[in-house]
Amino acid sequence: MVGRINSLVGGAVTGAVITHFAVQGIFNPNMPDPAFAPILSNTIAASVVFWIVSIVFFDWVVQNTGKTMFSAMVIALSQILLVDFNYVLIGRREMYPALISVGVLLVAWAAVAFVYDKLSKES
Repeated sequence: MVGRINSLVGGAVTGAVITHFAVQGIFNPNMPDPAFAPILSNTIAASVVFWIVSIVFFDWVVQNTGKTMFSAMVIALSQILLVDFNYVLIGRREMYPALISVGVLLVAWAAVAFVYDKLSKES
């Protein structure tokens, strides 16, 4: 894992930046106020924690499959199916915010895979 530190940090920073701005600027304005208080009220701190856990998981998947973009798309599509698709079906999310979320997830994970892959080849 130490030898992959550039790709780990690069992938995490890429995902964090894209999702932070897309969620704050595009997704959240289309959602109602949360029904409960967040565990971490600071969105940047919450994003850092999320991306540390996510990029370590992503790295583990990539190391086991050897396929960076495939791994990223499996993670993105899993998130889409488990949250957006399911929530639309059960009435917890409207279609428009779900479609925005789908776009954010696909772009963010594709960018994470691209940056991770480029940085891992430089190591």
